Amino acid sequence: MNREEPLLLGHVAFFFILIMTSTENNSILELLAPILDLDGIELVDVETQEKTLRILIHKPGGLSVSDCQAVNRVVRPILEVHKHLANYTQLEVASPGLDRPLRTAADFKRNCGRTVQIEADSKDDKKYQMQGTVIEVSDEKVVLAQINGKHVAINISEIRNAHIHLKW
Repeated sequence: MNREEPLLLGHVAFFFILIMTSTENNSILELLAPILDLDGIELVDVETQEKTLRILIHKPGGLSVSDCQAVNRVVRPILEVHKHLANYTQLEVASPGLDRPLRTAADFKRNCGRTVQIEADSKDDKKYQMQGTVIEVSDEKVVLAQINGKHVAINISEIRNAHIHLKW
C-alpha cells in the first residue's frame, strides 16, 4: 500500500498515516541504534516529512559534516535492504540542534547541569509546566533543582514536552 493513499476520508485517514509513520520510525530506530552505537553515535530520532526521511544523531563532543556523511553511507544500504527508503526520495542525516526535544533518560543525562523547561501530566490528568536545572537522572525519573531551592522529581513517562531553556 502506498502511504499517500488514504483508506478513509478526512482526519481518520490522516490519523492512520501518523500511526504508520510512528511504527516505521520505531522500526528504523530499533534497526539503526545498535549499529550507530558501536561507533559512539547516538540515534536521537527519526523524522519524516513528505518524501524526506531524516535521521537525527548526536555524538559527544559534537558532530561534523563528515560524521553525517559517514552515517549516511552506513545507513542508506541498510534502509534500502529493509525497504524503509521505498516511500522516500531523500535521506538526510543531521544533528537535532540545540532546541531539540528531550524525551529519554539519555537526553536528560546528556543535559545534566542545564536548565530545562518541562510540560508534564499530573496524576489528576492536568498539565503543568516546570523549569529547573537537571541535577539527577535515573531510567524513570529526572530531578530538577528549582530557583527557589526545592528539588522536584518528575517521572519521565509523564513528560509531554521538554526542552533546554535557552537564554539569549
